[in-house]
Amino acid sequence: MTIAERSFTTTERPQARGKWRSFMLREIVCHQDDPVTDIYRIETGAVMLYQILRDGRRQIVDVLYPGDYFGFGDGTIQDCFAETLMACDVIAWRRDDAFSTVEWCHAFTAAMQRKLGAMHDHVTLLGKKTALERVASFLMRFVPECSGRLCNGAPPADYGRVMHDVYMSRREIADYLGLTLETVSRAISQLKREGMIEAPRPTQIAIKEICRMCKVAALH
Repeated sequence: MTIAERSFTTTERPQARGKWRSFMLREIVCHQDDPVTDIYRIETGAVMLYQILRDGRRQIVDVLYPGDYFGFGDGTIQDCFAETLMACDVIAWRRDDAFSTVEWCHAFTAAMQRKLGAMHDHVTLLGKKTALERVASFLMRFVPECSGRLCNGAPPADYGRVMHDVYMSRREIADYLGLTLETVSRAISQLKREGMIEAPRPTQIAIKEICRMCKVAALH
């Protein structure tokens, strides 16, 4: 089961009344520069957030999974597009209703604290890591128990060759990592040649050597 397929089961569930909504693959949930009306929490699936510059260039700023919130922008205006990477279930709250309960605010704050740490890591990735380190770091996101700060440096005893669905094209990975399409393709080819991953399809990755990948990604 991938991280995008896991249901959000944490006890930090806000009590404000929300509506369950379902979105299809590659559906736009929010548009950049639209007014903020609803705030969403992902229950199942994955969503990418991106900004479009005036000249058409795109920067993917985040990839979200179950338990993550989006749609709040700067409080009044959406600062990003939000597009589903697969079929998604979300809970939507009207903005004014959401912040009216203490329980909802506590759950939202806890989620934002987790996300802030991830944002710090991504800034470091964009500012300091090499192209190969960036691609390896991105792929290690699909093995969260082995790529975080609490990792003990060894893979789980029962971890074998597991195939992960990436859901993103090479172009989208490039736009997320601040690289060119060609650079991402070369990095993936190098990781394949060195026996650390397999990529039978463009959107599927099997990580074969977790500890070596961690070192390449500068995670340990």
